[in-house]
Amino acid sequence: MNQKILSILVGIVLGSMLGTMGYFYINLNIRYNELRSNYTSLEYEYRALSKTHISLLINYTRLDEEHQVLINDYTELSKNYADLDGAYETLLSDYDNLSAEYTTLQFTLETWEQLHIGTTLETYYDYVRANVVTLGGHPLGEEEWWSYPDYYELSVEFAAHEAAHDAGNLYWPSLENGSHYYEYTGEYSYETSSKILQNVLLMSKINPYDNNVTKIDKIMRFVGSVVSYEYKLIDHMWFPAETLAFRSGDCTSFSILESALFEMLGIKSAIGFFKNSEGEGHAMVLVHLDDLGEYGYRYYSDLTSYGLSAGKWIMIEPQYHSLSEQETNQDSWMPQWNILVAAEVDYGP
Repeated sequence: MNQKILSILVGIVLGSMLGTMGYFYINLNIRYNELRSNYTSLEYEYRALSKTHISLLINYTRLDEEHQVLINDYTELSKNYADLDGAYETLLSDYDNLSAEYTTLQFTLETWEQLHIGTTLETYYDYVRANVVTLGGHPLGEEEWWSYPDYYELSVEFAAHEAAHDAGNLYWPSLENGSHYYEYTGEYSYETSSKILQNVLLMSKINPYDNNVTKIDKIMRFVGSVVSYEYKLIDHMWFPAETLAFRSGDCTSFSILESALFEMLGIKSAIGFFKNSEGEGHAMVLVHLDDLGEYGYRYYSDLTSYGLSAGKWIMIEPQYHSLSEQETNQDSWMPQWNILVAAEVDYGP
């Protein structure tokens, strides 16, 4: 191969190579320009996103600070809520207590209004005590009955008459007329007092279908809820309405009151005076029943020698608040008392 042909061939080869390289270069340049354009676009986007990121970061920081403030506020409000909730519970408890006290006071007021006695009836009672029977120049009822044997029967009979009077019986007609009670009030004294005792029967929630044992228990519960024991400096024997009005009394007061209420319910009763080995006196009620149902009891099988009707007479301690309380305590309390005298409570027109 001569030099000329070789040159031609070389030229052809070089030309072909240069053409190919040029073609690749052109393509690479085009690709470069595309990438450059994409880069520029991405750079713009990056800068925009960077600005957005910075803005979001600033907002995040502000919101985070606000969030912390809200957390602190929430914590404080939670504490305040807990304090207020505790205060509310305290107020609710105070309200319940006050509501209960109000109910009690309302009941007390209503009870007082229904058991209230006026000065006319009270002074009539004083008039009776000063004029019925005297012993040794003293009005009846101002002596300690258990200290004077000759006074036993007079005293227990007067107690029984007091109970019968307030239950609705006419006693001491000359005193009724002499006191002019009817002229001042338009009714007789025993009518006034029996209305008060009728209120007690209503407040005791006595029902027509109650048996005698239930009636006794309800009376004991009501009397125990409104009357408390209190010592008397002068041994007046109070009428039932007085004991209810004063809301207190001694054993004689309790006995006279409950025996009157038992009589009004159709339960034959008597008042008994007792004495123990220490020389102390006590008064209790006796009821003329065969038994006390489910409750245990102490009784006398016969008291005809004391002037009472034949048959069983069951002992009732009127200061107990229920028959169940009496059943629990009677064996430790009642055996010490020996009966001295007794009188039935007469009741009826």
